[in-house]
Amino acid sequence: MTEDIMWLWFNNIDGIGLTSRLRIMSKLKNIDRVHEANKEQLQDILKNNQINTFMNSKKDINKYIELKEKLMERNVWFVYPGHKDYPIKLYDIYEPPTLLYVKGNINNSINSQNVNIAIVGSRKPSVYGSEMAMKFAKDLAGHGINIISGLASGIDSKAHCGSLLAGGYTIGILGCGINLTYPRENAELYAKISKNGAILSEYGLDVGPVPGYFPMRNRLISGLSDGVLVVEAKKKSGSLITADYALEQGKQVYAIPGKLLDSNSEGTNNLIKEGAYLVTSYKDIMFDLTKQEEYKDSDICSEQNSIRASDEKKRVNKNFLAPIEKMVYSCLSLEPTYIDDIIQTIGIGVTKTISVLYTMEEKGFIKQPVKGYYIISI
Repeated sequence: MTEDIMWLWFNNIDGIGLTSRLRIMSKLKNIDRVHEANKEQLQDILKNNQINTFMNSKKDINKYIELKEKLMERNVWFVYPGHKDYPIKLYDIYEPPTLLYVKGNINNSINSQNVNIAIVGSRKPSVYGSEMAMKFAKDLAGHGINIISGLASGIDSKAHCGSLLAGGYTIGILGCGINLTYPRENAELYAKISKNGAILSEYGLDVGPVPGYFPMRNRLISGLSDGVLVVEAKKKSGSLITADYALEQGKQVYAIPGKLLDSNSEGTNNLIKEGAYLVTSYKDIMFDLTKQEEYKDSDICSEQNSIRASDEKKRVNKNFLAPIEKMVYSCLSLEPTYIDDIIQTIGIGVTKTISVLYTMEEKGFIKQPVKGYYIISI
């Protein structure tokens, strides 16, 4: 039996989970000795029924050879401790995976020399949260930072999309089987990440999403990262589990401040109160990571100055707008404004306002997160 087949066998024995596998490896040291182990060597690690299952599983080697062939047919490969492409950053986390299924490319992309930032947050973010996730991911990816997230709906998806827009490298870590898209609406994003980054999972073919799998995958999101950015999170959120893992692993936690009394920002605001690094620009993260003076911008060091910077951004944009377009732009922000309210505020008539909105959207100055509602583009 080859080494990769042995690892595939070891990770697919029914009833023997990660904790048991790690205890076995801790005692027996390498996969050859694990495969050769007898009942006596396993007595103080496994229960009797587990030992019987373990010993019987060795009899059907063809099952695992066939499993590898099925994986290869779906362009899925796998790495394990000692494999040249096993992510170095995962060796030191609590309960490192004993096998990772991969779709895409991780060769030298997430080793100790690369800088990775995880971006996580609400599955049902506000428009503001979605825009911030996209912008931070795009800006960081544009400066060579790998973006890691959980390929969930909401903030995760926006983070992956922002990285891809910048031509960056992004990793999606699943809480289900490597070949499954969860949620289903992310099928196209899954395909794009597979081509321009990597999909990782501890779970093999056709393993459905189970609630308990998602907190476990969060340790991998933080473990692969050098820091975790929480964009929007409620008081009780899976994103805060990722933040907790990051702190346990000695990683920096960053948080974008949100509105008071906004339930979507309660978790992030609490993180800041507890000592998370408040960020209002990608430069804050870049400076913390690199300590390079080029990223130290005193105009982006406080919430008040951040508002000034945002106003300056507006003024720069306005230089490219016609007078009527400036009127429209001035009544918009990152909070969606309904078209009827714009029409009433501007007072130039329905037809003219719709024409101006269409032109401005074509130019990329504004956009519709939801049909009929407009925000500025950032």
